[in-house]
Amino acid sequence: MLNLIPTNTKDLDYLWELVSERNKWFIKLRYVAVVMLLCFYLFVIFFSDEDVNTLQHNGIFAIFISTLIYNLILDYVFNSGRIHNDIFRFNPLKFALIQILLDLTTLMILVYLTGLLNSPFYLFFIFHAIIGSMILPGRIVYLIVTLVLVIFSLLNISVHYGIIQEFLISNAGLIESLNFNYIILNLITFWLMMLASVMFSNNLAGALFKREQQLLEAVSEIELSEKEKQKYVLAVVHEVKSPIAAIVSYLNLLIEGITGQINDKAREVLLKMKKRSEEAISITNDIIEVSKIKLLEEIRKEETDPEVIIKDTIDKLKDKFSGAEIVFTYKDERTSRRAVYADRHLMEILLSNIISNALKYTPTGGKVDFKIYDNDDRFYMELSDTGIGIPDTELDRISGEFYRASNAKKSRIEGTGLGLSVVKQIIEKHNGTLNILSPSVIGNQKNPGTTVLLEMPYFVSS
Repeated sequence: MLNLIPTNTKDLDYLWELVSERNKWFIKLRYVAVVMLLCFYLFVIFFSDEDVNTLQHNGIFAIFISTLIYNLILDYVFNSGRIHNDIFRFNPLKFALIQILLDLTTLMILVYLTGLLNSPFYLFFIFHAIIGSMILPGRIVYLIVTLVLVIFSLLNISVHYGIIQEFLISNAGLIESLNFNYIILNLITFWLMMLASVMFSNNLAGALFKREQQLLEAVSEIELSEKEKQKYVLAVVHEVKSPIAAIVSYLNLLIEGITGQINDKAREVLLKMKKRSEEAISITNDIIEVSKIKLLEEIRKEETDPEVIIKDTIDKLKDKFSGAEIVFTYKDERTSRRAVYADRHLMEILLSNIISNALKYTPTGGKVDFKIYDNDDRFYMELSDTGIGIPDTELDRISGEFYRASNAKKSRIEGTGLGLSVVKQIIEKHNGTLNILSPSVIGNQKNPGTTVLLEMPYFVSS
């Protein structure tokens, strides 16, 4: 079995993708070559004063037709799914080899019919040598190029000695009449050009491919290290969370008077301790959620009614809005009632984060509007508030991990800076996008507010 896999290949998937892209480019380029060949044929037949015999006339036309036909066939095969990313089956490298062999055969016939060393086309062999060097391993390219050079040299020598017929397409002198030393000198020069082109192109392509493989390995190692780091963080935060939760439980017992009556001053201190401890638990919960989402390689998507998730989340948080005296409105403006393809648990985390953020950063008496709508195959969620807003210069950084807006820090509003980062990661895992706007569509001069716009595809049933 012919093995065309380069020896330094470490990522076969990347190799198949790279060669497939070059195969596609090669097919497109051949259509351009077909058009140029047709133009050449028409020029020689109708506009040039060259003396073209019947065999040349028919041969050049046959090359034009055959090149067009086999390129159409190659195009069909390329898009038909018959090429498999498998070493032992018909793969992109074997497909590339077939393309190159067909082109070189066609080019050799065309060069012979147009004068060999006098042909305007024989330098295209160098182009094909370079293309082959970008796709195939060096040993295969050198074998093919050597075979082409031997055939080309034998044809020129045979024409010089009158063994085979010579064809001309220009006013250059006959090869038969040229000095043999001149022919050999030209052939040696052509050999050097071809082999030097192959050596340079193949070495360059090999070096680039090796560097790309090293880069892919480095990226893979970074991703693996990131996963290990997240696992470590997850384990540490879990350990930290347990004693803090225990402290809150003991503080509750003290506040309730289990050890006896406490004075107002002591109660105030204990309540502050409880609040700070609960904030610490909230921070650990945020870090745990971020770590879990990063460790998720696949999410469990299922056909889900978005309105059910939204209403459940709103019901869990509505008491907080009432306590803060914030007016919350929800509108469903969809033109259809289709499902989304989503992980229900992650969507609940997403919704809880954006609604809780709106509650946290909107002052008493403010407004929060949440609406959903759609457009063709896209589903949208838009949440707007009359909160403190986000400075314009910080909008592009606000969804980064641990980043908090400067005005939020000045207002001494507690937070971890992880909420929107979690939202962004979740929506991107659902092939969606997050956009943050400030001022919001309902903001005012005193409270500019923020609009969080989430977009994702609808569930498309098969």
